[in-house]
Amino acid sequence: WLRDRKRLLQIKDKTVKYYVNKDQCRCKIFLNGTLQIERVVKEDSGKYTVTVYQEDGKLNAEEDIMFIIQGERNHLRHACPLSSFSEPVPQPILSGECMNKTVSVTCEVKQ
Repeated sequence: WLRDRKRLLQIKDKTVKYYVNKDQCRCKIFLNGTLQIERVVKEDSGKYTVTVYQEDGKLNAEEDIMFIIQGERNHLRHACPLSSFSEPVPQPILSGECMNKTVSVTCEVKQ
């Protein structure tokens, strides 16, 4: 996973490698490639890129996702181009999952 073309972390052979400070990143990756960001702040906004390789090292898929975090107190506003409004969500956890060349993004809220 990259944010604004800066490598964050990767998983290879079930081993996670961080390219940034793990505590400052507040992110983790699951064995299925899902990226999870905790305690989201404005500075987490940016273009996230997930790159998936086949076992032989050949490029399988690469997708870009733009996250826009607005507001205060760790609220997330997801700007949807088809919607004229966006609602704040307290303490969000954004997760992206790449399966079969499809990227799914979810937002969880712990209340």
